[in-house]
Amino acid sequence: MTLAPGARLGPYEIVAPLGAGGMGEVYRARDTRLEREVAVKVLTGAAAYHEPAQARFRQEALALSRLNHPNIETVYDFGAHEGKDYLVLEFVPGETLSARIKRGVISEREAAELGAQIADALEEAHERGVLHRDLKPSNVVVTPKGRAKVLDFGLAKLLEAASDLTQTEGLTQMGSTAGTLAYMAPEQLLGEVLDARTDLYGLGVVLYEMVTGTRPFQASLATALTNEILHSTVVPPRKHRPELSVRAESVVMRSLERDRAKRYQTASELAGELRRLAAGEPGRAPGADAAAGAEGAGGAGAKERRITSIAVLPLENMSGDAEQEYFADGMTEELIASLAQVRALRIISRTSIMRYKGHRKSLAEIAAELNVDAVVEGSVRRAGNRVRITAQLIDAATDRHIWAKSYERDLTEVLALQGEVARAIVEEIQVTVTPQEESRLKDARAVHPGAYEAYLKGRFLIERRTDDSLRRGLSLLEEAVGLDPSFLLAHVGVADAYNLMGFYAVHAPREVFPAAAVAARRALAIDPASAEALTSLAYVKMYLDWDFPEAERMFRKAIDLNPKYSTAHLWLANIFSFTNRAEEAEAEFRIARILDPMSMVTKISHGWLPYWQGDFERSRERLLEAVTMVPEFMIGHYWLGLACTMLNRHEEAHAALVQAVGLGGRRPGTLAGLAIAAARAGRHDEARALLAEIDGFAKDRYVSSYFRAQILAALGEIEEGMAALERAFEERVHWLVTVRIDPSLVPLRQHPRFNALADRVGP
Repeated sequence: MTLAPGARLGPYEIVAPLGAGGMGEVYRARDTRLEREVAVKVLTGAAAYHEPAQARFRQEALALSRLNHPNIETVYDFGAHEGKDYLVLEFVPGETLSARIKRGVISEREAAELGAQIADALEEAHERGVLHRDLKPSNVVVTPKGRAKVLDFGLAKLLEAASDLTQTEGLTQMGSTAGTLAYMAPEQLLGEVLDARTDLYGLGVVLYEMVTGTRPFQASLATALTNEILHSTVVPPRKHRPELSVRAESVVMRSLERDRAKRYQTASELAGELRRLAAGEPGRAPGADAAAGAEGAGGAGAKERRITSIAVLPLENMSGDAEQEYFADGMTEELIASLAQVRALRIISRTSIMRYKGHRKSLAEIAAELNVDAVVEGSVRRAGNRVRITAQLIDAATDRHIWAKSYERDLTEVLALQGEVARAIVEEIQVTVTPQEESRLKDARAVHPGAYEAYLKGRFLIERRTDDSLRRGLSLLEEAVGLDPSFLLAHVGVADAYNLMGFYAVHAPREVFPAAAVAARRALAIDPASAEALTSLAYVKMYLDWDFPEAERMFRKAIDLNPKYSTAHLWLANIFSFTNRAEEAEAEFRIARILDPMSMVTKISHGWLPYWQGDFERSRERLLEAVTMVPEFMIGHYWLGLACTMLNRHEEAHAALVQAVGLGGRRPGTLAGLAIAAARAGRHDEARALLAEIDGFAKDRYVSSYFRAQILAALGEIEEGMAALERAFEERVHWLVTVRIDPSLVPLRQHPRFNALADRVGP
């Protein structure tokens, strides 16, 4: 379909064609309602008549409309004309980056500045679970003011199902891969699962082309080009352009690593490195970087180091009192939180870091496992109300001490102390810090010493996640709130304690989840921009109210406020898991695992995804990997046992669930897993005996009716099982979010009241 000037698509009047490609025709048009210029992309070719492609095109239009960033072309509208779908987008004046490259090689500084803007755009999209998958110079426009605008975000993946053979810029795309071949990452060509690092490879090719005027691989035949990308060595950029700095070459080459584990792991890392490159002296002489790196620790040598990711190892307790371990752990967590405020840094989350407490691995081993450039290690000493932190920053690649210093303050000034340490680290590595981030790092608000101490003790306890530790931790956190009602983190801690009690069925959901909501709202009243408080409130929306759209909105807002808060990404991934949005779930799980690579909760939740989809073998593989890594993690054995049960691996299931009971004790949840497995293996007497034991707990504590429903379903007692499920509904048991997908409830789906109950829970 070719549209002539003056033709109309709804309220949009065509002005002139802008171009055409494999995915459609693009026109310059006028919005007759708002009197503005727009770009209209019309789906054409095979895709226009391919219903799955059209459905995905509409779905992606909604996802893309959420992207709001100065370096991303804005999606304005979506419509259909004569049965063909079209997108209405921001009209971006300027020239494409491909046209700019054809005019001449771009300077190192300009390439770094444009590359940083493109990386910013990728960061925004990746944080919302959107991959570009087709990044290339023709998909970037440089405006007259020098701003890079990235076009066609996420559209490539819509059309891959429409045709098995597509022509793009003269290069054949084979199979279902999307994107122009010369810019594809190796994993894209191999049909592997893609992630944020795939787009960073594409940006690496674009950077290479900007600074050299040529592509890293140049074969004309698709098969030969594919072979080059998969097997050939990239010619270093300085071979083409000797005046480039060693540092610029290093950035480009790291982006083009064939093994994605060796590339930059997030767009923010690459953006930070490019900005430092742009701020430095262009055309640095060969060897200058190495010479700069030879200077002493804490001196100018650190200025040239590429440090965009840091792990803060557990601070050693030097107080001479084992009872102060909670304080050292708390100070570690708060230093991590302070550094995590800087968007240009990737900081490993607390749960991954605490795995190394007491371990004697080398710094190089730890850095390799966490994939970071540097580590911070040190100690904390407390004497009365005086706190002293000694910290040192160590280059992971060379084991060289870059910086070391001690700081001492009164306990009332502990927030200022943490910010001071974080600022010193940031200044030493010259990472880009926004004025807002600088202001937060200088937070000098005084804290009540007793409240802060109670808060740290409470947080320390609730992380253990046993019934007793949750109760004792909550008591201490409430004590902290009582001593200092304006203490934001204490309110968030109270909310998290109540939420965990609900999740682990320590108390009835109707008691604890509303209390969590109250605490989270109090925190938001103190700071409406608290991502942690918003995440805690969204948790209640998901698990108590079963309001998935509102919970998703709140999780997304929390991620906007703090893109590095792995918990928000994790729980958003779970919403997607529960609502059959597997691709979006995988994207969020990937982000959560990059931010918190050693988190067992994230690993187990990732193992849930195929379990809810009915792919029990894949679930078993993921969960087996998790419990092999951390054998003492009870929840991993529990879910591994359930996955094996669904696979009729009865002996393996029984062994895993016995292990879960051994680690977690004989409590309703762990015993329920054993009972389900026994019933499905035909050991009905054993299952009924376990059910009776579970019922016995009800004399002294809350026992979820959901467990009873699962066991009765496995025993084939459909009427009794349905009655238990209805009681679980009245209790507002959080697991009802999985009522339609929980395989243990399959026998109950035949009951005439099942669908009515499921409809009342949600989608």
